[in-house]
Amino acid sequence: MCGAVRYEAETDGRFSVCYCKMCQRWSSGVFMGAPTKGVRITEGQDVLTRVRTSDWASRGFCSKCGSNIYYHADAQDHPSIAFGSLDDTSGMEPRIQFFFDKKPDGLGLDRETKTMTEAECVAHFAS
Repeated sequence: MCGAVRYEAETDGRFSVCYCKMCQRWSSGVFMGAPTKGVRITEGQDVLTRVRTSDWASRGFCSKCGSNIYYHADAQDHPSIAFGSLDDTSGMEPRIQFFFDKKPDGLGLDRETKTMTEAECVAHFAS
């Protein structure tokens, strides 16, 4: 969010969604991450904080603004980059939904809801 942490990452154009309770608490909803084939931190290594969050994974976030940067399962060679931290998500598609049985009622990618554009949100909230 603040831009202090910058990175280069190679993805395959897909992202995953996780509904586990830990991800819900970490991201205040679902965590969406793009599996990577490699990540290189280009700026902000000093403010990138890594926290061990389970017996099998760690998470990285910006210590200046709190933005989620990645989730890294020990069994994976490379981390999953937080979808929201990617500069360009055009053309990316969902790959899998983890812990689907833990999905909160009423929350889902397939639900039809009211939508608002960026301009509508700015007009509504920033006026």
